Amino acid sequence: MEQCRAARAMLGWSQTTLAEAANVSRQTIADFERGAHMPIANNLASITAAFEQTGITFIHAEGGTMGVLFKRG
Repeated sequence: MEQCRAARAMLGWSQTTLAEAANVSRQTIADFERGAHMPIANNLASITAAFEQTGITFIHAEGGTMGVLFKRG
């Protein structure tokens, strides 16, 4: 959730822009970001892929550390 918002902020993307890039509904993004529910596996994969195509990398380390890296191509 927080990583999704952070990644969008790094890119300057709105929820609508992400939804279009990931081919999911804007409501799916909004619900995910506010913690209402986790997207189904297909949608989560599409969201992740949309970010990764732009150079975003999600970090999940031991101890619960999470983050977002943005590597400009």
